[in-house]
Amino acid sequence: MFFVVYGLAIMVGVSGNINGGAQIFTNWFGMPLWAAQIVYYVIAGIVVFMGMKAVGIAQKYAVVLLMGIVAVMTAGTFLHPLNTQYTAPFHWNNLLALYSMVVFATSANQAVIQVVKGLDGDPGRIRKAIFIGFGLSSAFVLVVTMTVLLGTKEEINKELAYMQLGESIGRWAVILAGIFSLFALLTTFWSNTLALRDVVHEQTGIGNRVSWIAATVPCILFAIFGVNSFIVLTRIMSGVVVLVSIMLVLTYGKSRRKAGASPICGVLGTAPFQALMVVSTILSAVGSLIPLT
Repeated sequence: MFFVVYGLAIMVGVSGNINGGAQIFTNWFGMPLWAAQIVYYVIAGIVVFMGMKAVGIAQKYAVVLLMGIVAVMTAGTFLHPLNTQYTAPFHWNNLLALYSMVVFATSANQAVIQVVKGLDGDPGRIRKAIFIGFGLSSAFVLVVTMTVLLGTKEEINKELAYMQLGESIGRWAVILAGIFSLFALLTTFWSNTLALRDVVHEQTGIGNRVSWIAATVPCILFAIFGVNSFIVLTRIMSGVVVLVSIMLVLTYGKSRRKAGASPICGVLGTAPFQALMVVSTILSAVGSLIPLT
């Protein structure tokens, strides 16, 4: 049951990821959406097809590139005159929706699995990698959200809001925003489809490459013939993540009781923090479903 729910949750996220990447190609090259979806799927899939090491190397350089773009875009935002900045009125619905998107953007259960595999189960190195990764993700979300809210001249009406921020700053920023959005989506695609491949491989025993194809073909088909909205799929994914997170907490608690200790989480994995995780994910689900104001 866990593998089925977990796999379906990742598949929804991958479909949304494909739609987001396709929108960038459509904006850049004027391609039909279905053609852009296929092109993005093929280009992004080449890295995963090469294996986990290739994914790790590609993600390392992609993160460096993303950090540089965020720094330049943030500087460009604050160099704008104050009277060109747009600020929306505060509303609790918007805050909950933002919280939901932050949880979605920093949710990386499958990345933790890959870190544990890649670091041979070394608790100290795993903790360091997890906290650095979560810290970078949180910083990205915070800085990008604040610059979009401050630097966008009018109400945000694009699914990839960073692209709209680029239009507010200048032509050069539009190009950088597109590159940022593309590589942000690519890093997520690589990690998620690698996790999907592992789920299929572990449950069926077939080869890694065939497992990847079997796991991702339904995602591209759903993106083309099903829901082609990045935001809608993101909202669905945010809701499904709640169920997955609660199941993870329950299975983690059982594993912790059986082992008698948790070398990675330590005190942060005890019952009070498990309860806090459940409550926070329920709030995230609420935020993903309520309308924006």
